[in-house]
Amino acid sequence: MHKVLIVEDEMLVRLGLKNSVDWSRFGMEVAADVPDGQAAWDFIQRENPDVVITDIRMPRMDGMELIERIRERDKRTRIVVLSCLEEFDLARKAMTLGVSNYILKLTMTEEEISNVLNGVSEELGRLNGKSETAGGAGDLPANLELVKEKMLKDFLFYGIFSPDEFGSFVQRSGMRLSPVRLQACVMELDRYSRIKQKFKDEHGHLVKMSLLNVLSEILASRKRGEAFHLDDNRYLLLFSYGDLHSEQSIQAETGAILQQIQDVIRTYFNGTVSFGISAPRSGYASLPSSHAEAQQALGRKFLAGPGQLHATGGKRETSGYRGRLAAMRRYEPIRSLLPKAKQEEYERYLELIEEQAGDRKAVTSALFQFVQWIATQMYDSNQNERALLYNITERLEDSDTLPGMLDETAAYVAELAKQAHERLQMSDEIAKAIQYVKLHYADNISLQTVADYVDLSSGYLSNLFRKELQITFIDYLNRYRIERAKELMATTSKKSSDIAVEVGFSPEYTYFSKVFKKVTGLNPNEYRREWLAGAKADT
Repeated sequence: MHKVLIVEDEMLVRLGLKNSVDWSRFGMEVAADVPDGQAAWDFIQRENPDVVITDIRMPRMDGMELIERIRERDKRTRIVVLSCLEEFDLARKAMTLGVSNYILKLTMTEEEISNVLNGVSEELGRLNGKSETAGGAGDLPANLELVKEKMLKDFLFYGIFSPDEFGSFVQRSGMRLSPVRLQACVMELDRYSRIKQKFKDEHGHLVKMSLLNVLSEILASRKRGEAFHLDDNRYLLLFSYGDLHSEQSIQAETGAILQQIQDVIRTYFNGTVSFGISAPRSGYASLPSSHAEAQQALGRKFLAGPGQLHATGGKRETSGYRGRLAAMRRYEPIRSLLPKAKQEEYERYLELIEEQAGDRKAVTSALFQFVQWIATQMYDSNQNERALLYNITERLEDSDTLPGMLDETAAYVAELAKQAHERLQMSDEIAKAIQYVKLHYADNISLQTVADYVDLSSGYLSNLFRKELQITFIDYLNRYRIERAKELMATTSKKSSDIAVEVGFSPEYTYFSKVFKKVTGLNPNEYRREWLAGAKADT
């Protein structure tokens, strides 16, 4: 186990760091924690720790002097700086002394600490059995990719480093980023949750590392630019075109690179990516504004749909969502099931969605209102169980573009219409069980209660629900209760907590609210506000 020394004069910070980290995960153990640089230096001379995590401002001997003494003594000890934002002039100097990384005390997260310690562990592994000489490449940390990402983010988002300091790091680290004609491109993985599900990667770590490897290989093969992870499903690509002089040639080269990335994502990830691109500018000082410009361009994705390239100043694409709305207006099967007054209401909902298209939050709310309305109409008019069984809420939340959400909505409407025409085929036992639920949903009923009523074992009835309805008994019961709760919210002024009890939920309101949001996408109070707003708009 590698020995770690923590040096920090604030006792709560020191003990918090010592006790909150599972050090064994990184092949480390805390050998000591001390409150000042002098105590740390005494320990270092006696015990030779592998890793020193140190504050900068401390009594007796400050962190800078401690780091300098360590580096005079050896180049092997790994050093991590604990810093406050106001100390970053000193932190920058510390980075020139061969420090592996730094952590901001006020904003440090478990993920950040893990990333830093993983990098330090990797450095120690590379150094194992090797002697390191002063100067040269040894001054750069072994976990260079992590440090490059951190330096870029601190430069772009927090202004911690000046353009000259960032440029100096670019040169030292060998990044492919000449300051001449720099272009920023923000790349976003479409339908990110589906890709994580495909790779069984709940937190996205495997997807992130795989994608960074792909991007790095493509950019290295073209000797063009660098790739960085921003957050979740977004990545920043920086291109440098010092060798190209015309705007047309830059556009062509960028287009070729992005097309290659798109092809690889489609082949190996079975997905697509969308791009927002800035205009080329010279100088590292231009990077923050270029990044913001690329982010703004990517914002057009919501209306345009996935898998497209959006350049600064480009035309806003609206044909995708307008065409889908037109198809939903023409969809005869659903119209044939609605009375004339309801057909007019159906049209008003589609008009509202089109009017709100430019406001992502408003149009998302309008779509949720529409699918809840259509489900209620189809259920009330046709006793259509599919209105309860098809979880449209999760599908809408999984979509990240308006065309995608409209595709899910259209599929939902088509499914409801199909089932209403064909009628859901159910065994006598399931039909009898459902009828019991509809009569007694407000009571404290259970699977066993219903099983006794239909004269089956609870296990057999549970299997029948899964087989015939593709849903568990408790999910069916909850969704039916939520439908009744929605009616009461729309037609009465009763409190949500009272409604919850009235439709059969326990007095524990938190569970009702959780189930309500899972089914509708809104908590009860949000749903009532949206419903009332929609009702006022119709009058």
